[in-house]
Amino acid sequence: MENQNSVCFVAKINEIKPIEGADNIELGVIGGWNCIIKKGEYKVNDLVVVATTDAVIPQRLSDSMNVTNYLRNGQRVRTVKLRGVYSECLIIPMSYVSIYSNKIYNEGTDCMDALGIFKYEPPARPVQLASGRKIKYKDNENFKVYYKFPNIKNVERMFTEKDEVEVTRKIHGTNARYGIVKKSKLSIWDKIKRFFGNEWIEYEYVYGSHNVEKGSDTQGFYDTDVWRTVAEKYNIRQNLWALFKSLHGNYKFGSGIIVYGEIYGPGIQKNYDYGLKELEYAGFDVTINGEYVPCGSSNFIHKMLYLNYVPVLAVENYSEELLTKYTFDKIEGTKVPHEGVVIKAVDGNRHKVAKVINPDYLIYGEKYNIGDSH
Repeated sequence: MENQNSVCFVAKINEIKPIEGADNIELGVIGGWNCIIKKGEYKVNDLVVVATTDAVIPQRLSDSMNVTNYLRNGQRVRTVKLRGVYSECLIIPMSYVSIYSNKIYNEGTDCMDALGIFKYEPPARPVQLASGRKIKYKDNENFKVYYKFPNIKNVERMFTEKDEVEVTRKIHGTNARYGIVKKSKLSIWDKIKRFFGNEWIEYEYVYGSHNVEKGSDTQGFYDTDVWRTVAEKYNIRQNLWALFKSLHGNYKFGSGIIVYGEIYGPGIQKNYDYGLKELEYAGFDVTINGEYVPCGSSNFIHKMLYLNYVPVLAVENYSEELLTKYTFDKIEGTKVPHEGVVIKAVDGNRHKVAKVINPDYLIYGEKYNIGDSH
C-alpha cells in the first residue's frame, strides 16, 4: 500500500462469491474489503479502485457512476448489510482515474488526490478561553499527536502468526493526551529559576485533544472542556508530575512523557454513551522521549497514574480468528454493538498496529446518527 491510511486506492479482486438467494448480485472480495457488485460485472484478478467506508465522494463522480443515492449524508461511502452479507466499500472502475490523471496506476496506488476523494473527519468542537483572555497560543513541538494507525483491511499482511499481539477494546469517544514535556523555549524567568537550582523548570504539563493543545503550565488553560474536566477528576496533572519526578533518575525522559487515551460517556458521542452517568477515561498508549513503550509498560504506567487502561481482551500470538473473535461484541447489558478492537505488537512496534471496525457498529452509527469512528 502506497498509503496505509488511504480511503481510495487501486486493488485486485481476489474472490467473487455467490450471495444466497440473490440472482443479480454477488460479493466481491478486494483485499480485506467486501463489496456487493452486479453479477458478472467483474471477474477475479480485475484491477479496480476501492473507496472504503467514510470516503467522501465528489458529487460529479458519484453522479457519473449513478451511485449518489446509495451514499450516506455528506457524500460518504456507507456500510450496509444485505441478504446476510456486509458491503463496506464502493468499487470505481479504473477508467475513471485515467480520465483525471495520466499517472500509471498499480495495485496499492493511492487515488485520493486523482479523484478528489478524502476521508471524512468530524468537525472540531469549539472551546472558550478562561475569563475571555485572548492569547496567541503556540504549540509545544514535544507534545506529539497520537500515531494514526490503519484499518486492518488495508494491511492484511501486517501481522504473522509469529507476532505476539495485544487485543484491546476500541473505545468510541474523543481522543485525549496528557504529558510532562520539555518546553519549546525557556523564558528569561525560567532561566533564572534554573540558575538557582530548579531542576524541573525545563518541563511543563500540557494537555489536549488529538490535534489541538488545550493548555499548558506556560500559557494557561481553557476555561472548561472535557479534557480538563477529566484531568481534574483523575488528578492527572499532579500524578504525572509526581511520577515524572520519582522516575527521573531511572529514566531518560528527554522530550518528556505523554499518555494517550479516550474520553467517553455522556455528551461525548451522540447516542453512544456506554450507559455512563459521568465522563470516563481509558488509556491505551504511552511515549517516553518520543518512543512508544511496550504494551505491558503502557498498562503499568497508567496504573501508576491511577488511570484506567482499555480492556485487554487477549495477549497471544496473532491469528486470523482474532479478527472476528472479539470484533462483533456488544456493550455489556445492551444490544448496542462495540466499535471494534485494536491489535498491537506487544513490543510497541508502531509498524504493527491496526484497528478492526465492527461493521454492525457502522450500520448502527448511521441509523442512530452517533458520532463518527476515527
